[in-house]
Amino acid sequence: MRQKLICIIWIFSICSCENLFHPEEISIGDIKNYNELITATGGVYGKLAAAFTESYVYMVNLKGDDINNNAPNYNGYYGTYEYCWEERYYDEKTYTTWELFYSTVASINNILVQFEQKANLDKPTREVLGEIYFLRAYCYFRLTRTYGEIPFIENNDISYTIAKSSYTRVYEFIEQDLLQAMKLLPSNNTSSRIPYETPHRGTAKILLTEVYLSWAGYPVKDFSMYTFAAREAEEVIDSSGYFGFELMQDFANLWDKDHLYNSEIAFALYYMSPSQTQETGLLNTTYGGRSYEYSNEQCFMTDPESPFLCLVSFCAEVNFYNLFPSNYRKNLTFFSTIYVPSEYYPLDTGYIHIEFVNPCNRIGYRKFLYDPYKIPVNQFYETDDSSFFYFGNPRIYIFRFAQTLLTYAEAAARSGRLNEKAYECVNMIRRRANNVDIHSPSVYDLQPGLSPEAFADSVVWERAWELAGEPEGRWFDLVRLEMVEDLPNLRHPQEGGPPETFDKSAYFFPVPEGDIDLNPNLGE
Repeated sequence: MRQKLICIIWIFSICSCENLFHPEEISIGDIKNYNELITATGGVYGKLAAAFTESYVYMVNLKGDDINNNAPNYNGYYGTYEYCWEERYYDEKTYTTWELFYSTVASINNILVQFEQKANLDKPTREVLGEIYFLRAYCYFRLTRTYGEIPFIENNDISYTIAKSSYTRVYEFIEQDLLQAMKLLPSNNTSSRIPYETPHRGTAKILLTEVYLSWAGYPVKDFSMYTFAAREAEEVIDSSGYFGFELMQDFANLWDKDHLYNSEIAFALYYMSPSQTQETGLLNTTYGGRSYEYSNEQCFMTDPESPFLCLVSFCAEVNFYNLFPSNYRKNLTFFSTIYVPSEYYPLDTGYIHIEFVNPCNRIGYRKFLYDPYKIPVNQFYETDDSSFFYFGNPRIYIFRFAQTLLTYAEAAARSGRLNEKAYECVNMIRRRANNVDIHSPSVYDLQPGLSPEAFADSVVWERAWELAGEPEGRWFDLVRLEMVEDLPNLRHPQEGGPPETFDKSAYFFPVPEGDIDLNPNLGE
């Protein structure tokens, strides 16, 4: 049992933090000037990045139907395959998520208590504080959707008797932080402290749209929030040129290195410069700061009629892959063509295109590793070399403008405001998925005249495909729409994964037992 009380974590966080790009610890106990504030803020980003680096792949998102990490182990030539799911990692990373997000909040509170009471702060300082409010709002947003009712702290006071807050109170607190952030943040991408990287007012509004969308769903189910979600999203869309947001024409450009910074980014975390990625990319890929090396035995099956490509901890769920619309976006989202050379099978099978998989075959996510200048589309294995060539993506998207378009469309339908703009928002995404002009009507468009319910259902599935495998994607939609009970019908019955009873008890992780032992109020 882990015996780390969250309050103890807060004490350590007040004393030190991690820089966004370097692992060394830096004191932020007393911030005396703007440069030290920037250093401390970098530490906050570092802690948030660590939360994804250490826990994202292993925790809540694995409970959905779009990703899985139980790739089969190969036992012998022509042998059998056994799933390698290890529950201990699941439990351990669940705790790590709690620990790292609250540690991030502690660092944030340490900064805010030093500046909130100061008068006559200059504009650059106020703008950095806007970033800090934004980051705290996101941390609590992630925590409440992962653990349900949670304690929230807005200062550095240590309490061993702190209790959980209601869902509504937590959402109100998040809303308050975002409204404060919008007062302080710079206006748009070009005026951000680091253009196209650090938050601005448009970024905060995009997060607020997602907060309202979640607020309208389970467990609060305040349906009036759909109106607020649609309103905020529409304001972002109507002012997208001012904020610097735009839907990229080519889905591939979201993942290549030439567009590391692009107009579709609403909020992302950056881990490595493009030059560093190119230098270290061979035999190593970085996603969310984690490196994976793939052995040949893991990545090829001996049966040429059912090859598989498993990317260790990031594989597609079987049914999700099979039901995913066959189009340009699917070819970029997953590896759909692999090369099985003679060293793995008696005959050189050449390139094999994969349309359908079963539980013994694993298909890996491609979009997180995609680089058109290093790997041709739909090609993974280089025939003239026995090495794997894949290059990691030094950035992880938290929110994209595409998500805002889909949020508006769904919220508009659910609030009784289904209109042509809502259709166009979805249709732009569908056109891009099929690699046609996003601004021209196409055969891929949703046909007008759908009921609000049918339209909203179409949007939910479009979100699943567009945001597949991304940290703010499918699982949280399943929770807010009370679709977790449908997972036994959505997942393949032999897929494996986190052991669950698919009812309301599966919606949220429990507070770590070690913290409940030291503070029983957290278990109530």
